[in-house]
Amino acid sequence: MIPLSIQFSLILFSLGFGILFWLLFQLVKKWLYCQNTFFRIINTFSFILANTFCYFVGIEYVSDGILHIYSLLLVFVSFSTCDMIARRIKK
Repeated sequence: MIPLSIQFSLILFSLGFGILFWLLFQLVKKWLYCQNTFFRIINTFSFILANTFCYFVGIEYVSDGILHIYSLLLVFVSFSTCDMIARRIKK
């Protein structure tokens, strides 16, 4: 079991990273959906690789490298929530 303070900081970090990931995705969306298939693959691969590296470096700093499935789920939930909120604001 990991201490509650580490779990709380891991939850906050994962939620914050999900929001940051959504913001970065919105910024580079035009490069990720370009017409050239080769550049699309390279851009997507480098975007995912860079964000994954940053997430795991942050996890190493926040919780000494302890990773739980709920932290990855929280990244997905916060990304999806930001996307839902942005779509509702757009309408």
